[in-house]
Amino acid sequence: MEKNKIELILKEFFKLYTCAVSDAIDELGLEPGFLNYKIRPIWPGARMVGLAGTMKWVKSEKELDRNIVARLVKFMKLVPPFPIMCVNMSGEMIAAGLGQSTSRMLQKLGFQGGLVDGPVRDIAQLIDIKFPLFARGIVCSSVRGRMDVDMDSLMKPIECGGRIINPGDLIFGDINGVVVVRSESIEQVLEKAKEIISTDKWWFEQLEKGREPSDIEKERPLP
Repeated sequence: MEKNKIELILKEFFKLYTCAVSDAIDELGLEPGFLNYKIRPIWPGARMVGLAGTMKWVKSEKELDRNIVARLVKFMKLVPPFPIMCVNMSGEMIAAGLGQSTSRMLQKLGFQGGLVDGPVRDIAQLIDIKFPLFARGIVCSSVRGRMDVDMDSLMKPIECGGRIINPGDLIFGDINGVVVVRSESIEQVLEKAKEIISTDKWWFEQLEKGREPSDIEKERPLP
């Protein structure tokens, strides 16, 4: 898909909300897309829509490779356009998968946000730069001497929030949580989500007019 078309699609998703997108996936009979409820926006008002780039941290007592930043930056340049960094923390809550330094790098490289199945840190600084992060929790500790990047995991399918995320899948996060849309279903889900929101709006308008819910349901069932 061309970059301009991707940008237009992402802008359309950004007008929606994750509940409608999750419902659209259900209505289409696709594999559920909602992530575990414990993965939340780290600061109020955070929203993000983009395509997944993936990586994994693994537990390790070794010091981080001195070239780790250079290697990660090289990887970051290989991700899809309008990327979101999706991070698997191997089930550990002992160190932050992303913080202010990595988030600033990601932001400069055009990343739309970060998704961490584990903790993050430097919350005040992240709020200051308005970088959207969604994570399972917050911790003050660094990965140094605790975890290391699994270089073989870069741009490979990872588990995150109870779902498998593939590079290029659409990631959408807002106040309700995070939903993943398979790359091959993005346009289909977008149209269905718009339809659902249109139906909801029509329902609310009919209720405001004083109509009985049972009569409204006969005319246009709720999704």
